[in-house]
Amino acid sequence: MLTPVLQRGMHTVFHVSTPETLSYADAKVDNLIADTTVETDQVAVLVDSSVAIDAAATRLREVPKAILAADVSFLICSNAAQKATASVDDFPDGVEFVSSGVGELTRLQNQGYAYIKI
Repeated sequence: MLTPVLQRGMHTVFHVSTPETLSYADAKVDNLIADTTVETDQVAVLVDSSVAIDAAATRLREVPKAILAADVSFLICSNAAQKATASVDDFPDGVEFVSSGVGELTRLQNQGYAYIKI
């Protein structure tokens, strides 16, 4: 049996584009943080479609305290947000709007973030 090797300083970004995948993003984040074989320094969830942003506006009122309390960044694509019915005011403190989802994913991957599409 292989023994897991503890990795230090890992960064991960979860890419969410649908309301369905948003519905279990918090479980994926929790599973990563709870995995004692992976030391995560930074975790981000990036939402980049208008329908997922609208779902996030509602869902984040219920879930964000656990995710945001764990120092997880929750990022919203400003381009997609222009087509959403939700506004900046519909999100709790701690949610960040970024200039573009694809730009942010590129920047984070350039900084060494592992990319996970859910």
